[in-house]
Amino acid sequence: MKVPNENDYWSGNLTDKEFELGLQKYGYEYTPTRSEDSVVFKVAGAQIPCGINIDSNKKEIFKALDWAKENEVDHLLTPEASLSGYKAGWEENLDHLKEALREVEEYQSKCGVALHLGTNFSENEYFGDSVFRNEIRHYRKNGVLEGCTYKTMVLDQAASAPDPALESVLRRDKDDPITKVKLLDDGQNPNDFWIEPLAGGLICNDMWGYQHGGQIPVTTIMSDMNCFQLFFHATNGRKCVDGEYSWEVFDKWHDAFFHMTAWNTRIPILTVDSCTDWAWDGDEDAVDELLTSSQSGVITRDGWQTEVPRRGRQYFTWDLKIPKTARNL
Repeated sequence: MKVPNENDYWSGNLTDKEFELGLQKYGYEYTPTRSEDSVVFKVAGAQIPCGINIDSNKKEIFKALDWAKENEVDHLLTPEASLSGYKAGWEENLDHLKEALREVEEYQSKCGVALHLGTNFSENEYFGDSVFRNEIRHYRKNGVLEGCTYKTMVLDQAASAPDPALESVLRRDKDDPITKVKLLDDGQNPNDFWIEPLAGGLICNDMWGYQHGGQIPVTTIMSDMNCFQLFFHATNGRKCVDGEYSWEVFDKWHDAFFHMTAWNTRIPILTVDSCTDWAWDGDEDAVDELLTSSQSGVITRDGWQTEVPRRGRQYFTWDLKIPKTARNL
């Protein structure tokens, strides 16, 4: 038995007694924390429609931010490519996309909700001034962009039949650093915690472990870093109608990955999918037609902690509790 990981305790995967016994085995003493010594982060997901109409996508993000503000949410996650849309075409509308992003940023800062925005975008980087990325943009409550998570397991032409490929973006290189997202507000002191509360981002196949990625799973890398208390997973998979056997196969595959990742890493996963087809154009009648490609919600080592319907526009919250430092080692 190894020394228990603090994530095991924070994530609720070990009881006080189990944690105490594990520490005693290695000669440590343990003073349990009290509930009043914990900090609660209200994290949320927005299972919203998104497609080829950037303006419609933007309005959905505004709605989600309004809901999050009303419900006093700390951190809000949107689906993969929720502003740009996933399907190819956004690359030819960069000016429109940039203006829509500017409006979202302005709206988010007024709402005072930390936003983790899934979108495709063009970035200025050291080796190019227009590098296409599939990313999660991490905004603090005050509107400051803390950083971006770039998708690692990108679908290339070998993996996607259409020409051009489904994703015309550059993958995160295996040697590039993993983005760490601060969960604390600016006024909170990280020294109040054993380890500063951090989250990591995953985009679609970064969770499923796309087999042609040429590296070990991203979740394994992040787990070995031993610093994350939450995974943000934004996805936007193929949607299906009732009765399609292929949907059942992939749904079970996705669910198994969620359960095994939460079990192996002992880190809660907040995941959210879009509820419409990639070609959605803003038609409200189409919002409830299809089943999401994977379950939206929060899953821990103990299973799903939320019950989110697989159809339509859905918002959900979950309380992530992290004790302050009160253990004597």
